[in-house]
Amino acid sequence: MKRFLTQTLFFATFLLAFSAQIWAQTPLQPQFSVGTGFIVADGYLLTAQHVLRNQDSIWVGPIDSKRWVKAEIVKYDNQLDLALIKANVSGSALSFANWSDVPTGLEVMAIGFPQPRLQGLSKKITQGLVNGNRSDRNESFDAGFFQFSAEVQVGNSGGPVLAPDGLVVGMVQKKLDALSVAERTHDLPVNVSYGLKSSEILTFLKGTPVDPIVKSLSLSTNLRPYQVFSLRQASVFAVVGRKSPTPPVPTSPASGSDTSGP
Repeated sequence: MKRFLTQTLFFATFLLAFSAQIWAQTPLQPQFSVGTGFIVADGYLLTAQHVLRNQDSIWVGPIDSKRWVKAEIVKYDNQLDLALIKANVSGSALSFANWSDVPTGLEVMAIGFPQPRLQGLSKKITQGLVNGNRSDRNESFDAGFFQFSAEVQVGNSGGPVLAPDGLVVGMVQKKLDALSVAERTHDLPVNVSYGLKSSEILTFLKGTPVDPIVKSLSLSTNLRPYQVFSLRQASVFAVVGRKSPTPPVPTSPASGSDTSGP
């Protein structure tokens, strides 16, 4: 009973802290960061490294709609913005497709926890297309990332990008900062999102306790979004990075970037 009350209090405090930060007039260092993670083996999940960066504890949930379990980092890569974490969660491991099988124009879906401060901690799915490799002034033609058009927001980072047959083709990483681009170009880009390719994820998992499941992508299997969500959502969780209970420290807002972690 005591453990249940502690976890419930943590969840309530988490929501209150996020709500308070929405209305803050002065930029403050957030006490929480929220992203998405998905199971890749029994007790192991993948998520985005920036969700965990500079946080003192990691929590995965909600389990049974209310419980949270503590997690620990097993491996991370700052350049790929990728982290493998270990937590006492159960569910089926999601299977991966080989990126070499993924054509430009493939329909894809993203499952995650967008804007939990505004939309609550319920999983949501969006749909779009693989638009191509990411290529801009900061990266070579193929740096392991791809562009896709499924809508993502803050909280989606680390979530799976799924093909119509339910296989993971990548991970949500960030999106174009549309307002920043619009200020400079007077053109508002819509749903320009970026993901990490499955090939990079599989390379990252080598030498870890995880033996990922890899299957051939079936271009003839076209499950509808509600079917993909029904089959895969149980393997997707919210990942919360939490600081120690110390007063927030003012910080300078980021500038000069056209992308942001969702």
